[in-house]
Amino acid sequence: MTPEKPLRVAMIGLRHPHVGSLDPARPAPGYVHTFKQIPGAQIVAYCEDSDAQLRDAARDFDPGANVYASVAELLDKEDFDLACVVLPANEIPEVGIMLAEAGKHFFVEKQFARTAADLAPLVAAVQRNGVKALAGYPWRFHPAMQDLKQLIDQGVFGAPLSLESRLVTTQVRPGSREPTHFMFTAENEGGGVLHMLGGHYLELMRHLMQCEIKTVQALTGRPLGYIDEPLEDVALVAFEYENGALGSLHAAYAQPSLAAGYDSCFVYRGEHGWADWTPVGGDRLAVVSDVAAWAGAPRKEIAYAPTTMPVYGGHRWFFDIMRRFVADIETDRPPSVTLLDALHVLQVIDAAYRSAREGRSVTVQYGVAAALEKPE
Repeated sequence: MTPEKPLRVAMIGLRHPHVGSLDPARPAPGYVHTFKQIPGAQIVAYCEDSDAQLRDAARDFDPGANVYASVAELLDKEDFDLACVVLPANEIPEVGIMLAEAGKHFFVEKQFARTAADLAPLVAAVQRNGVKALAGYPWRFHPAMQDLKQLIDQGVFGAPLSLESRLVTTQVRPGSREPTHFMFTAENEGGGVLHMLGGHYLELMRHLMQCEIKTVQALTGRPLGYIDEPLEDVALVAFEYENGALGSLHAAYAQPSLAAGYDSCFVYRGEHGWADWTPVGGDRLAVVSDVAAWAGAPRKEIAYAPTTMPVYGGHRWFFDIMRRFVADIETDRPPSVTLLDALHVLQVIDAAYRSAREGRSVTVQYGVAAALEKPE
């Protein structure tokens, strides 16, 4: 149901490609275009602190909205309900705390901080001020993963045994993923491909397993070497879950060109069957089970044809995530993925980096208090 009064939205940070193009001559849909299409939401302001050209572009793109050069100015002069925060990881905690203390709800694009210790004060501020913050981990909402979770809950696979995942994308080098972009610099990011992209699969794996990772063992490297040192091009991580299952993640900036796209896979294995899905561009979920109810057809393939939309992610299910969050603001429902969820993922990533540095298995510690403690 559309609220009588529009939910007023402020866009904070315009440098990330996920924001979308503000140039009508070069359309590239992103979060701006998502919020523009949500019933009951209205973008009333844009904020960009380091690029005057983007501020000018925002004025031309949306003349009815106000444009600000700092979050402090935005909070002082603009009345809004919800912010969409798309900033470098090192800037998000401070901005998020300012929003939380001002009573503003917000969505935040990953990564959410350089380290778990940096993110913990923001999680505490969100909890203390009772605001809602949606963390930008969308993959559990893909229709294939919605179906897989339902099959797991129905017992189709039996006791979980393992999760295998691979996320390989284009190289960080001139002419491809530009090494000077803030996503690939140590000042802004707390890690390389595991930090920037691996969190997506870690959150999805956590959701499917419905438990935390106990220990991690990791290797990282930078064989290409264009990414800012010490950030990594390649990461291999093995996990042990609290329920006894094992998991693995191979994340890499390794594809030779943009034309090569992503090479990805996701395999869930249980005592009575398994499921196989290609997350990026995948349109089929293959499922095998030997449970009695499936005796007549032990192997099934579920085909998907997600509805496309000119929004971030390009599909209706991406749009529905943000539309649901806008609706959540008006209810007692918590966000579908919280910053505490994001903190737990970042604590796994931090443990993986520690494992790679020290050459040993590392036990993951969870929660705000653990994040603020000094490592052993």
